Amino acid sequence: MATDIDQWLQNNTVDLQGRVVVMTGATGGIGRHVVRDLLRLKAKIIMLDRDMASLNDFSQQLHNEFPAAEIETITMDLNQIKSVNATVEQLINRRIDFLILNAGVYNIPVVKSQLGYNNIFQINFISQYYLMKQLLPALQRTEGKVVAVSSLAYNYGKLDEDDVDYSKRAKKASKIYGNSKRFLTLALSEFFKDRDDVHLTLVHPGITLTPLTNAKNSKLTALTMKILFPKPEVAALNIVRGVFAEVACDEWIGPKVAKVWGAPTVAKLPMATAEERAKISNLAENICKVIEKSAMF
Repeated sequence: MATDIDQWLQNNTVDLQGRVVVMTGATGGIGRHVVRDLLRLKAKIIMLDRDMASLNDFSQQLHNEFPAAEIETITMDLNQIKSVNATVEQLINRRIDFLILNAGVYNIPVVKSQLGYNNIFQINFISQYYLMKQLLPALQRTEGKVVAVSSLAYNYGKLDEDDVDYSKRAKKASKIYGNSKRFLTLALSEFFKDRDDVHLTLVHPGITLTPLTNAKNSKLTALTMKILFPKPEVAALNIVRGVFAEVACDEWIGPKVAKVWGAPTVAKLPMATAEERAKISNLAENICKVIEKSAMF
């Protein structure tokens, strides 16, 4: 497997020496493989994660595997806007070539955040969109790129103005998660569609067994997924491809065959009306304005 991945990297990427990648969810299942791939390409990695112990443990592993690697860690809790703002303060004057929005939570207890939305919506959508907006000046200096990790569960969501974060669907984890990914995907697509100073690539990893997906499955289902679907290190290549590929804002990169198997390829985003896209974009911008004006954050 390692040989195949090394060959793929050789054929589809270039050296990233001197380039800086900031990544949310860097210690997660797929995130770990993305980080390793980018270190193989000699990028400097700034890993963002809420768990300091996980960051430290993973960072030590990486230093053992890649002794010459440039790795930095920052503790950031996406459920706390103050934590996001503290991270922005550390990064805003730094070089950033790529911002990878990889973090995602799925089957966790649903509670309300300070903004009044459920924590899954907050972590998967609001805070990562806000982080992008705040770090935009740093990305503009390098004519950088945002790589946003969406999901096939995007199709489980649809704008409901009476329940935008799907809090009334508290027992339907897949819908709550998918809706949050839909909002992030469409809000970013709208934000970047007319920009040429910073670029966007949307990606999805298909279906793979990670701690995120394993949390909701029985042992039998998990074993079936492990046998039938690509391994996380293969799914991660869709995200790595996003670092290098130039695609339109109404497209995403994912597995070629049935959006599950095969090499990363470009496809059109699933259908969303212009009205839904505009309303989601307006909501994202309005939430950012509330955060920026509020002294509580």
